Amino acid sequence: MLWLSATAVRSVSEAYLLTRLEHDAEALVAALWVDAAGRARLREGRVTPIYQQPLSGHYFEFVLSDGIRLRARSLWDEGLDVPPVPVGAVRVERRQGPADQVLLMRAAGYARGDLAFTLAVAEDLGPMEAQIRRFQRLALAVLGAALLLLVLIQRWILRRGFHAVDRVREQLRAVSEGQRERIEFMGPVEIRPLSAEINRLLDQVRERLQRSRQALGNLAHALKSPLTLVTRELDSLPLSADDRERISAQLDRVGQLVERELKRARFAGEGAGQRFEPTQDLPDLVEALRQLHRRRGLSIEIGRLDAGRLPFDREDMLELLGNLLDNACKWARQRVIVDIARENGVMFRVRDDGPGISVEDRARPLRRGTRLDEQEPGHGLGLAIVRELVEGYRGQLTLDEAAGLGGLEVRVVLPLPAAASV
Repeated sequence: MLWLSATAVRSVSEAYLLTRLEHDAEALVAALWVDAAGRARLREGRVTPIYQQPLSGHYFEFVLSDGIRLRARSLWDEGLDVPPVPVGAVRVERRQGPADQVLLMRAAGYARGDLAFTLAVAEDLGPMEAQIRRFQRLALAVLGAALLLLVLIQRWILRRGFHAVDRVREQLRAVSEGQRERIEFMGPVEIRPLSAEINRLLDQVRERLQRSRQALGNLAHALKSPLTLVTRELDSLPLSADDRERISAQLDRVGQLVERELKRARFAGEGAGQRFEPTQDLPDLVEALRQLHRRRGLSIEIGRLDAGRLPFDREDMLELLGNLLDNACKWARQRVIVDIARENGVMFRVRDDGPGISVEDRARPLRRGTRLDEQEPGHGLGLAIVRELVEGYRGQLTLDEAAGLGGLEVRVVLPLPAAASV
């Protein structure tokens, strides 16, 4: 673009110079006369003074038919070396002039009476080229400033446009963290259909989750009554003691699974999708366990608690911690301590001062329905349920000796989702 502009300016400037050279040529032809001796001369005072100044950049030269040349005083002692041009013909060219000047020369053939001659008028292109270079620098500066201004304006427009998109993204993050259920700010017109579809999808997922949990709870509730009836009728059946005990154990196991699913369905309820807030949810859970085990006078303490809001389902975390704390309370003598902290993800740790578990037996409680002490009340699903939840979150579950307490330490580490760990 800049090159085209400079070319256009040069073309216009040269056209102007040629027009001026043509006017000067007409004035010089009018100043030419022939004296009584037949010699061609130029009338004094009819030649523009610029042609009288040495090396002024404005030059002319007459080439007469007899070979005589009349030169401008500005040429000093040099010539233009103009070849003869036929009458009526015009030749325009660039050539080297005095003092290494680049000249634009117009040479044309004329005839006045019996006198035929060629007149060449030339002008130095240096000043014009200097003006063109200044124009190019100015145009380059203006174009650069305009480009910079355009980029800044475009950046402002884009940032203003994407600011609205950022608000939608923030609300989506709030939905994923359970702080809201739908997107309220729909964004600019261009993305409102997308926001509406996301809201519709969220509503569908929420409704399907609600229906599935309700159906699971209804199924568990429907199974509870027949199981109770079968358990009662078992005593009237003619079975051996071993068969009766074996069938009763299996029915108890089915009943425990039904109770568990009923509990999960009750937990889900209206709170499905809410995120776990340890500082708010954990004290309530600990207080409930204190009331449950108040006869034993256990000290259930909350230790380290620096995780903040966690991007995990609230009911899943309450079930995980509830099972861990309930198991710890069953075996503890006096103290149970729970910690939640961010360490390579989120770390949940429950410790007690009970008898603990030997190294070779630590894998047994992780199997569903297995207990170390069959006399201890409970259904035996606690740590197995915890294991299932941990596997669902792709976490790690480890058992170890509780430092300083001597009992069991159960440690669960859950990885943070990518968006939450940024």
